[in-house]
Amino acid sequence: MRIITTTLAAAGAVLLSGCMTTQPANVGTSYECDRGTKLQVSYLREAALVRVNGGRPIPFRQTPSNTGTVYESGANRLARDGNILTWNTGARSAPEACRIVNTIN
Repeated sequence: MRIITTTLAAAGAVLLSGCMTTQPANVGTSYECDRGTKLQVSYLREAALVRVNGGRPIPFRQTPSNTGTVYESGANRLARDGNILTWNTGARSAPEACRIVNTIN
């Protein structure tokens, strides 16, 4: 019985550690953009979940970039280079510059 309990505990630890690697590296960075847009971004390994003005999370995928990191979802684009964030939608011809207002790890 002791071997079974030890084996189950070890298996549970392995499963739990596997789940931990899929959690967002940063579970919430809030940004305010120069035209009033508010973004809540959770950065994942090669993706991001973005809430625009408190709406439902939209999944973005990371795309190749020469500088910084770029995430896209349909016509929406989020470009991050250090603390500089640029937000653009298909409905807008010019991107918005955004600044960090809060980060929760």
